[in-house]
Amino acid sequence: VFGNKFLFEGQLEPIGQILEYFNDENRSAFPMYDVTLVPIEPTGPLSRIERPQIVVSLSELGLIYFLDPEQRERVVRLRNFDRVIAYTPHAILRGNIHRGGETRLRNLFDMTAGVFLAMTDVSVFPITRLPIPFPEQMDLLIVNRLFINVIHRD
Repeated sequence: VFGNKFLFEGQLEPIGQILEYFNDENRSAFPMYDVTLVPIEPTGPLSRIERPQIVVSLSELGLIYFLDPEQRERVVRLRNFDRVIAYTPHAILRGNIHRGGETRLRNLFDMTAGVFLAMTDVSVFPITRLPIPFPEQMDLLIVNRLFINVIHRD
């Protein structure tokens, strides 16, 4: 998980359909298990933390990549997509962002029902030196649309 302030490596256990789980409006935080937590910009005394369980605020979950291919296969991708470049606080993303049939890129932030979207065929270009590796190429990435600062067609 690539967040606003931290990189997380651990286990998320979504129940049911993955995007529905993350987009549940009654859920504002998510448990993670067997977690290594590292600040993206280590400017304070906090370095690396390992914990058996933490709870992460929705606002901290920016980019979610599942290492397990079976988990990635469980993610329902909407048929319509746009090839985009998206700018986030710590990385630039290039890939296909999936959207609903009535949603256009220009109103992606206003008309999308959930906070989390699927992106496929993604390249990640970190613009901040990362303290631990994050994959640079992936077939599927879950993106918090509130994490995107600017987006445009590729």
